Amino acid sequence: HPVPFRRMAAVLDVQTLKRLWLQAVLFQDTLVGRDKTTRLFQYLARFLSGATGREVFQNLLAALALSRKTLRFGRQLRLARNIRDYCRHEQDSFDKVTSVLEDGSFFVYCFWDHACFAQRIRLLPLSPEGTDILDRFTEVFWITEIVPGMFREIRAYFRNLGGGSSSVVALNGSSAKPSDARRNRAKQLILKLCCDLVCALYFVQRAAWRNQRVPKAVCGICGAIASVVSIHMNWPRDAVLDL
Repeated sequence: HPVPFRRMAAVLDVQTLKRLWLQAVLFQDTLVGRDKTTRLFQYLARFLSGATGREVFQNLLAALALSRKTLRFGRQLRLARNIRDYCRHEQDSFDKVTSVLEDGSFFVYCFWDHACFAQRIRLLPLSPEGTDILDRFTEVFWITEIVPGMFREIRAYFRNLGGGSSSVVALNGSSAKPSDARRNRAKQLILKLCCDLVCALYFVQRAAWRNQRVPKAVCGICGAIASVVSIHMNWPRDAVLDL
């Protein structure tokens, strides 16, 4: 009879929505969750600003960009711990070097980003030309963060193409080979880092070029894609939930 099946589908839909809701609560309770969500809307605002030219989207972009700068205060503490752990525990020398370069670049980036924040609140008085130079110089360290990570993930992808014989069981009951899981993670990170690189190259250009609508829209799309990938990778889908 179709009625019981419809009721069953409705119950499953309710359970799915409830699970997504509780997972979203867990995700938004983390700094990563709030940062990546804000990043998604920031780059969507950049795309809409470029696509429509409307001031409201530019204002939203500026507000979200400034708010994300506040989330980077104190990030150096965790980055320093990550670098220490890479040096102590990473056995693969290539992964160790690229990971240290990646987090070390972000470590430096955060300090220069604090200077950009000081300029935004007028604590650091700079001319428009000086502000443009500071912003572009800061983004160079985003590029030096992206490139080592990209080399590491490309290498990881090709190293794990052969697969392996053993499998691991995830919390959701699905099984996957460790090499498959690492290859899938590498694919996702390569996509994210490629989109990030487009954005970083956009940001090191002069302000007059960055403010053109087409480059701004392209950067917005790439940044939004990278944000969606980050949200997908950090989503707590395997968390134990009280349904």
